[in-house]
Amino acid sequence: MGTYNLQSKGSQLNRLNEQLSTLKRINRASDDPVAAATLVDINQSKSMNTQQSSNAKAAASQLAITDTILGNVSNTIISIKTLAVQAGNTVLTNEDRQAIQNEMREKVKELVSLANTTDGASNYIFGGTDKSKPPFTMAVQATPPQLNINYQGNDQRQYMAISSSREIAVTEPGSVVFGRTSTPAGPAPAGPTAAGNALWQSLSVFDEALSAGSVDPNYATNIATAIQGLDDGLSQVLASRASLGSRMQETDSLIEMGDALSVQYASQISNLEDLDLAKAVSDFEMARTALEVTQKTFSQVKSLSLFNYL
Repeated sequence: MGTYNLQSKGSQLNRLNEQLSTLKRINRASDDPVAAATLVDINQSKSMNTQQSSNAKAAASQLAITDTILGNVSNTIISIKTLAVQAGNTVLTNEDRQAIQNEMREKVKELVSLANTTDGASNYIFGGTDKSKPPFTMAVQATPPQLNINYQGNDQRQYMAISSSREIAVTEPGSVVFGRTSTPAGPAPAGPTAAGNALWQSLSVFDEALSAGSVDPNYATNIATAIQGLDDGLSQVLASRASLGSRMQETDSLIEMGDALSVQYASQISNLEDLDLAKAVSDFEMARTALEVTQKTFSQVKSLSLFNYL
């Protein structure tokens, strides 16, 4: 019986010493089986929440990159439209129109470059799911239509999982944002633009009008067509940007919810696992004193024999 008490108090002191070393109330399931089982469940939920929050943040980052690019695209389109309005001035000389065309073509190169932007992993953002080549090709040909832009990606979105049951599109295919081709919908060299391809086709119409000059009886009409096509193309880009914006709001909400859950899980774990330091120190001192008394008593009892009473 004395040996059992000694071992029991020694085990209690060791357990308290371990708690003080780790500052945790539960270091193994036997310390508190019910609380330990609850901790397993909470930690699993916390781990899942951490992964989902990480996915949502990655999706939000990708969406933000795409949104920034589309903002730059919008500004470039507006700049080209300004050039088209200038080109509508009937007093311009051929040299003036040539200067406008040169600047416009540089802006178009900038626009195609934005449409061929890659993300941090060198994946083309607007190529759909085809990451092997630039989504858009551009060439300036010797014969009309001189400006030739074509889409070579596919029409699928790139998705990222943001929860166990939800995937979100983080890109838009270039065919939806910009259109497929610059080949005019009407007869060359300049014809009307078509829905979905208005941006590229209006640029081709604008370029051909500048090449032909004011001697072309359709010059003013083609410039007006180009301006309208640029407006339609800008609206198409803005529609894609609005769609991205709604998804950005969704990921932001998920991130906020994930952060709130993370705090909640941490609090629950702390309540179950953290050590009451003041109480633990007090218990340790009491257990140590009890062990010392038990050891002393056990030693004294063990040394007794019948000769002590003779």
